Amino acid sequence: MSKIVETYREKLGKIHLTVILTSDDIPLVTKEIVKSVEKIGLKAMIRADGYAFMKSSVVGELGLPHLRYAIMEDRAMVWVRAPYKLSEELLALAGFNVREYCEEMIRAAREIAKIFKKYEDKAVGLNIELPEL
Repeated sequence: MSKIVETYREKLGKIHLTVILTSDDIPLVTKEIVKSVEKIGLKAMIRADGYAFMKSSVVGELGLPHLRYAIMEDRAMVWVRAPYKLSEELLALAGFNVREYCEEMIRAAREIAKIFKKYEDKAVGLNIELPEL
């Protein structure tokens, strides 16, 4: 495994975001997040528990890491699904570069964290864990 893949696996594994709000605020936060992530260039794909944010459906088909956004009543959570599956070979098959792919995901997570922070005064709980710059 190359050093860049190892570095990004570690960085992606550090993304953990949670906000606890009233159930009424969660749909507002969700709408804002979907809009923000799509502006960055990721697609918001509906899942049973919320969304998968990824460049294309090929990412999911290949099992590559991607951002997950789950809603559970009064909380919203974000993490990277399967950071350990980051692979130069699979990314190349999908037409992506490791650095660009991962930096875009980290950028999206940072934007989501900003949105969560906007609701900090209303939040019952807020946890933001991101890799260092």
